[in-house]
Amino acid sequence: MNNLKSMSLNFNHVAKIVFISCLSIEAFLLLANILFNYLDILDELYIRRIWNIARELSIPTWFSSTQTQLMGATALLIGLLQKNDRIKGGTKVTYISWIVSGCFFIWIGIDDAAEIHEKLGTALTNLNNSGADSSIEHVSFSWHTYIAPIFVLFGLYLTYFFWSELTPYNLFRYVFVGFGCWVTSQMIDFTEGLESIDETYTAIQIYLGSESTYLVPHSFKVIEEMLEMIGTTFLWVGFLHFLAVQLKGKRIEFGSTD
Repeated sequence: MNNLKSMSLNFNHVAKIVFISCLSIEAFLLLANILFNYLDILDELYIRRIWNIARELSIPTWFSSTQTQLMGATALLIGLLQKNDRIKGGTKVTYISWIVSGCFFIWIGIDDAAEIHEKLGTALTNLNNSGADSSIEHVSFSWHTYIAPIFVLFGLYLTYFFWSELTPYNLFRYVFVGFGCWVTSQMIDFTEGLESIDETYTAIQIYLGSESTYLVPHSFKVIEEMLEMIGTTFLWVGFLHFLAVQLKGKRIEFGSTD
């Protein structure tokens, strides 16, 4: 005899849990960074690196990458449900756009952990320098020249798509805040690649009266990474609320038969 053990999800409730949990984790990571990197309470380099928000291969980077990929998986779920006519609005254009956006966010999460765009930008610069008499001049990091324009164009398309999809349900505010945080963080990242940035850091250091040459650049990087994480949280919560509104009482069941 088959017995179905199933569970259904209230995605509005899930969105609240995700919002509170992610912001709490981000606050904890910021506190840990302050304790181990600013205050250096253990005076141990490798302990500092574990909690260093400004450094790759750390717990904050793992969290940021995982959160972005889960947000992308949520967008994929919306697209798949629209394709299967489980929720309304499942036209071919919209479900493809949701699936493409989900894949894009998952890629961003992977890229965040592996620094693919930075490495690819450096590789393209090396290829250009070796294959031409005159190299391309970069205002900031090399990836801003080669890859950032693609991200900008795709971001503009996604902004328009999410505006058309979420505005009728008063949910575009989550995308506005989320993308706003992402754009601001990338503006900070752009300034970090400028040739004059060291002079700016020194001027700020003198103004603050700090003897540490590490304090100012580290703080800029922490602000950048925190904005990325907070932005991802708002985007993810917006997608979860949209999923809840679109389902309107319909259940997504997870179960197995014994």
